[in-house]
This record gives sequence, C-alpha cells and structure tokens, in this order.
Amino acid sequence: MLIDYVSSAMDARDFEDLFRDTDRMPGQQAQKYNRLMIQGIAGNDVEVHAITGLPVTSSNCKKKYLSASRRIDGNIIYQYGSVLNIRGIKNLWQMISSYRSVIKDTKMGQTAVVCDVLNASVAYGASLAAKRKNIPCIGIVTDLPELMVTGTRKSHVRLVRKVLENCTGYIPLTEAMDKAINPNHKPYEVVEGLCDVNMRLAEKKVVRGVRKCMYAGLLDTRYGVKAMVDGFLLAKVPNVELHIYGKGPYVDELKEIANSHRDVIYHGVVMNDEVVSSELEASLLINPRPTNEEFTKYSFPSKNMEYMASGTPVLTTKLPGMPEDYYPYVFLIEDESEEGMAKAYRDILGKTDEELSQKGKQAKQFVLTKKNNVAQAKKVISLIENQIKI
Repeated sequence: MLIDYVSSAMDARDFEDLFRDTDRMPGQQAQKYNRLMIQGIAGNDVEVHAITGLPVTSSNCKKKYLSASRRIDGNIIYQYGSVLNIRGIKNLWQMISSYRSVIKDTKMGQTAVVCDVLNASVAYGASLAAKRKNIPCIGIVTDLPELMVTGTRKSHVRLVRKVLENCTGYIPLTEAMDKAINPNHKPYEVVEGLCDVNMRLAEKKVVRGVRKCMYAGLLDTRYGVKAMVDGFLLAKVPNVELHIYGKGPYVDELKEIANSHRDVIYHGVVMNDEVVSSELEASLLINPRPTNEEFTKYSFPSKNMEYMASGTPVLTTKLPGMPEDYYPYVFLIEDESEEGMAKAYRDILGKTDEELSQKGKQAKQFVLTKKNNVAQAKKVISLIENQIKI
C-alpha cells in the first residue's frame, strides 16, 4: 500500500534550512504532529509520499518562486511542490499541484490519501483526486477552523468544510470533535495525540541549583499564559525560574515583566529541537490552557505529549479532551486562577527532586508505550484497510 500524506509537513532539516533566518516562522506544532504521523505510518512498513504544500508566505519567504524538489528518507518521499509565492495565486497553484500528485500516484497501485484538513488548499486538491479515483481519503482534524484561537478567514473555513465532505473517514482528536465534523457518521478513529518513539533514547538532564519551570507555545491570554506568569510571581518560590518560548499577542506584556523580574526569562521563537533540549533540562513543564473555553472540548494539546515524552513532570489543567488515563501521570491544576496557579507552584516545587523525577519517568513510560507515533499510526492504517476491504 502507498499512502499519500498531504499537509505542509517538511523534513526537519529542510524546514530549518528554509526558515532559520525568519522571525515569522510557520507554526512548528503542526509541522511536528504531521511529521510524526508520517514517520509513524512509515514505521509500520508502509510507503509514504508526503505531498507538501510548502508553508511559505510573502512575510516569511522573500522568494517569489520555489521550484519543486524532494527528499528521500527510508520509505518516506517528501515531495515539495513548486510554489508561486504570490497572494491569491499560491493557494490555487498548490491545490492543482496536489491534485496532480495524487492522480499520478494512483497509477502505481493501491493508494490512499491522508490529509491535514486545516491545510485547506493542498488537502482540497488531494481530496478531489481521491474522490475521482474512488480511493480512501482520511482527514486528520487537529482543530475546528471556526474555533481556532489564532483566527481564520471565512473562505478558509468553507474550504476546510468542503475537504471534510470529500473525506471517507476521519482522525479527530476527541469524541466531541467527531460529533462536530461527522454528521453522516463516517468511519473514524480518535487519536488524541502522539509522541516521538525515538524519545525513548533521550536522556533526562540532571540540573542542580536553580530549578526551571517552562512553557512553550502560543502566547495568548486565552491559553492561560497570563495566569501562569502572574501565579509564578505571586508564588515567590525561591531558586526557581520561569522560561517561556513562543510568540503571540501576550508578547509585549511578557517582555515588560521579563525586564523587571530576573526570574522570568523570555526566549522568543526557536527551533523545536532547542525547545525539546530545554524540556529535558527543566524541572517542571506547564500547560495552563483554561478549561472553560469552548475550543478545549475539541482539542488535546500536542504540547502535552511532547512534554510527557521528555521525562520532565507536567503541570496541566484538566482539559475536557484529555482522557482520564492520563491523570495519574501529570500534576493537575485544580484552580486556574492566579492564586490557584501560585498554590500549584508551591505544592509541586515543594517536592523533592526524587519525587519529581519519579513522576516524569512514569509519564514518559506511559506515553512512549501507549501513545508513540508508530502505535498511533496503526489506527490510521486500520481505518484505511477497513475501507479498502469494503
């Protein structure tokens, strides 16, 4: 079986080469999620053609034209379509390119399409080709476009909905998400997240002296980062620093706080490899995402999976989309206010290094055994195989 995986995902080396020098780097969470899924499918002895709509815009890439290229990595072939980087033309160009790529691959034998529906242009072209050739088309749905915190145009929402209509099955993050996208009750498999199976080789770094708490992600008050920072300052736990990575509307206020408080350090946007390295050095990783926002019913942060796989203990809210089998392996924020965050800091950082280390090890063992990308990708493959049998 050959699977065409359609998204904006690039090989990590190519992504770094293309965006290393820009201050408007495309979102790395989507890159990592799709790349891990591609690698997980390939890890099940399936040939994968990663049909990639390069995530370039006029603001993050000065080139007006990028030629088509590819990279071969074992049984994965990354196929980067050419890009005419002109607003209004680029999306149509990528749509046509992905359509042609899928049509071409169907001539090679049994084929299926897996697409990131939020990458609407390339996904729509691929889904049309799959529909024409009557082959399975599985939509990876990591967010509802109408509820994305970063905002999205109505035209994008409409196109995503068209892609969803063309899909023959879905991979949603939560059961609530399936109910929102799947009125016709097409086959689906919930995959709330996945972590890199190779993290089993990553060694936790023992850092003596000042303990480091850390957050990496979107800096938006709707994601709870203000309560996280204000709670940290209120807690006044000695010999502890708060390290923050990312970008978003909260950045200006965060920079002012960092300038006046030496124990709050803002690192800006860096490559994911650097983030993971810092997670291995931290004493506590934090996800303060509030549970009262509508979008939390439909999400499970990939950040939590990356956090847990590092072996560093995790402090997180009790998100509606987080299955209860995760609860024993994380510290849960019971009160999401500034005062509640301060209490959580004091309680957790009052524990010994041994106690924190044990919590982190248990979390790592859990996700790498149950939720690694090779194991989670089996659900995608089974969904495809069941449709082929029909």
